[in-house]
Amino acid sequence: MPMEVVLLKRVSQPPCCSNIVNLLEWFDLPHEIIMVLEWPRPCMNLKHFTELQKSCLTEAQTRDVMLQVIRAVHHCCKRGVLHRDIKASNLLIDPETLQVKLIDFGCGDLLKDAPYENYFGTTAFCPPEWLIFKEYHGIPATIWALGILLYNLLTGEYPFKTEQDMDFGHLKLVPGLSQVWSKEEKARHRRLA
Repeated sequence: MPMEVVLLKRVSQPPCCSNIVNLLEWFDLPHEIIMVLEWPRPCMNLKHFTELQKSCLTEAQTRDVMLQVIRAVHHCCKRGVLHRDIKASNLLIDPETLQVKLIDFGCGDLLKDAPYENYFGTTAFCPPEWLIFKEYHGIPATIWALGILLYNLLTGEYPFKTEQDMDFGHLKLVPGLSQVWSKEEKARHRRLA
């Protein structure tokens, strides 16, 4: 059975997550695999939706989208699934309700405790430990990818342009985003000022 089918079967078992596209049926033909997936309507991929919003989402939209993506990723992890390619073009969004669904498990694998020694997915989202040590762990790499997605949705850009930027920690902070701090953070900021 192809890995993508295995992963989709795991995440599509009841109780399902409303933020992941469901596998309805699949067929193993001699030269191809056919998967019948849920098709939410209306929908478009999140990358296209973001481009229609002047290349970035508002903070409120980003918060709503990210909460749903985190819900989907949490469901995947509970089912032992590592997606490995969480990005805007692998998310469908209903432009009217902003409901989001994670799609495309083609780069995925079963979640394990041991490090992964092969990276599959989009280079802009790969974790720094892969670049340095040529291995990474599934859950930390997923959290890294969520951070890259968050930055991308808010700014329309990726935080690191090159591997060197990541190696040296060159992160361009974006002015204009709100600063919401906890009481402890505000107190610490006052002490340092």
